[in-house]
Parts: sequence; C-alpha cells; structure tokens
Amino acid sequence: MKKTIITDFFTTLSRKHFFKSLSFLTIRILSIRTWKYNLKLEKKILDYLNLRESKIISFYNARSALYHCFKLIWIKKDDEIVINSYNCISVVNSVIQSGAIPIYAEIDKKNLSFDTELLESKITENTKAIVIQHTFWKSAQIKKIKEIVSKYNLVVIEDCSHSLWSKYDDLKHGSFFDFAIYSTGRDKVISGVNGWFLVINNTEYFKNISKIKKNLILPPKKLVLKNLAYNILWSISLKTYDFFGLGKAIIHISRKSWLINEILDENEKECNNSDLNYLLPNSLAAIALYDIHRIFFYQRDREEISNFYDANLESTYFKPLFKELVIETLNYFRYPILFKSVEIKNDFYNYMRKNKVILWHTWSDSNIVPKWTSNEITMYKWDCEVAEDIASKILFLPNNKNVTKKDLKRIMDLIEEYEFLNIENSSLAE
Repeated sequence: MKKTIITDFFTTLSRKHFFKSLSFLTIRILSIRTWKYNLKLEKKILDYLNLRESKIISFYNARSALYHCFKLIWIKKDDEIVINSYNCISVVNSVIQSGAIPIYAEIDKKNLSFDTELLESKITENTKAIVIQHTFWKSAQIKKIKEIVSKYNLVVIEDCSHSLWSKYDDLKHGSFFDFAIYSTGRDKVISGVNGWFLVINNTEYFKNISKIKKNLILPPKKLVLKNLAYNILWSISLKTYDFFGLGKAIIHISRKSWLINEILDENEKECNNSDLNYLLPNSLAAIALYDIHRIFFYQRDREEISNFYDANLESTYFKPLFKELVIETLNYFRYPILFKSVEIKNDFYNYMRKNKVILWHTWSDSNIVPKWTSNEITMYKWDCEVAEDIASKILFLPNNKNVTKKDLKRIMDLIEEYEFLNIENSSLAE
C-alpha cells in the first residue's frame, strides 16, 4: 500500500508532540493554562533572535498580536495601514478590528513581498503604519523599504510568521523595524498548535506594555483542550492515514464534531472576531518551547529537500518560484512552484492527489486567504494584478521532515510521468 505524502499541517508533528499533549490532558491537566512555560518561551525567542534588549508579549492567536500592536501605536478610526496584497485574513481582521482601513499594496513577483517601486504610491497623509510580510521564507526588500518609510515617519511591523530562522544582511527577520510578529501555529515553521508573539524593538513603546498585559486573559479551558486534542488525534491520523482510510476518518470526525479547533473560525473569515485578549496558555507554550529547540533540524530537512528540488526539477508546466533567489540564510518554510495557467495548476494538483501526494494549496486560488473570504468585507478592490495572478497559479511541493528520500523519488517520478502523459496536450503545454 502506497504511503500518502502530505504537504500541509503535519510538517512538524512527532511522537514527542503526541506525548507532551497527552501528559497535559492527563497528569498535568491542572497546568494546561497557567504555570511557568510562557516566560521561558518568551526569553528563548528573544535570545534566539539576538534581541535581548527588546520586549515580547505572547498571545494565543495572530489577530491578538497585531491588534495590540496597533493599540500600542495609538491607531485611530479611519487611519490607514498598508499591508501585503497576498495575505491572510488574520492580518486583515486585525486592521479592521483596530478601526483602521487596510490599504493593499502590490507584490513583487520575485519575492512575494511589497513591490517597492509601487509601495510609495499607497502612502497618504492618513497612513500610520506598514506591515511588511516576509512571504513563506523569502526576505522583503528591507533596505528599499527603509528608505521609503524614513521619508514619512511611519511605524513598521515585520510579519515574520513564515520566516523564523531566516536572515537578511546576517540579521534575523524581525530585527529591522519597530515591531515584529512571529508564530508557533500548527502550520508554521515550528508548532505549539497555536501561539503568536509581538516583539517590540522601539523603546518608545515600552512604557505601555504593562497596560496591554494587564488586560490579557487566559483562553477558555475548552479551547486549550481542543488544541491539545489536535496533537493527539492528528498524530494518530498521520500514522493511520493509509490504513483503510482510518486516518482520514479521524480528521473528518474530529473536525465535524468540534473535537479540535480550526485555524480560522467563521467569525475571523468575516473579519468580526472579537477574541483579541487571549494569552498563550501554558501547555501550548511548553510544546512550542520543545519545538524551538528542534528548529535547526526542521530547517536542515527543509533545506536539503528544497536543494534537491532545485537541482532536479524540470518542467514544461511550472517553475520553482525562489530558485534563483537563494542568497540569504533562509528557513525554506515552503517550496512554492508557479504554473503557466490556472488550468494546469488544477490538473496537476488533481493528478498528484490521485497518486496520493497531497500538495499544500491553502495560499492558492485567492490572494486573500482563505479563498472563500469576502472581498467586500476585507475592503480589497481587485487592483493588485500580480498578487491575484500568482495566487491563482501557485502550489507547494512537500518539503517537511516526514518526506523521505523514497518519497522524493516518487514525487519526481510522478512529475516526469505527468510531463510524458501531457506532452501531446497542446492546450496545457502552451
């Protein structure tokens, strides 16, 4: 029976995650929310980033970290915040919840962050802040962005959700501007199931940190239990995925019966989520603390697999997106490939899935993800053609620790077979 190769969600799940979560659901049940690991994790992150003079606040989710950052800089109703036009609804939600207006800036097709030639045109007298996204793992054009924002005295936040470990000019992402946010969500570089961190580099804002911390509360116990249940149930489903469909059934049942929490709930998709004051609970901090000690190994595996793809991938239908740009120290969080057309992308995705290789496509089909997000609610005006085009044609090859050399050979064989089967299909090749 062939193994199903999965690109999404299972990227760091291990036996250790299973047993740590199980211990919090049993013998350590009384300490699932508050105990001692939050401060250890916060200190470890600052040490790791070499930002020991900065301050850090840990939150349960992304929207909370950004929302409270906007509170720190006194964002008012109808202020404007410039954000990447290829982005997650969590960022948009944070802007809207703060009362500000999201202004979408076009992306550079080479690195999927701001097109610095167009960025300045989005800045007005109402602009108060810019959120720079280091998309997937690639650095934004930091030097050029610094030149632009210095003219306007703007607050700048680095969104490093995808780029923990990555460096620019030998400094880790998050070191360059007033604020940075990082993630230990279950689909990020390392996983604590959920977890977001606001790093404050600008000393001007230190004095208001205590006011924010004073208003934070622990998430409901039921919510924390669902996060721990994710590590249990999905670890089992990963091991049994191909055993008569048992693993798939576990995933389906755990979602439908609300035994686990989804990354994005319905309120967030509607930019109407008000759960903005949750601390990172102790148990999730403990899991993330374990994972941050493993980051070198995750990065090594991702880099080796990505280098393998770079050396061996040849296709008529798609190209690796960042192959020519590997010049910094990077974490290789995803391996994006860009297709010639939406038709080819969908055909290739279905072909690989039929052959039990499930490609990551969460950031595909729409430039504001997830794809069923309402553009009316997000205030997006369909004016960023590069972001829209790339989002419609992008997929991601597996490059996580669970991908073996045997798996890589199988993936390459399938790609070659796809090329051979479609070589006479002129509608796809053109």
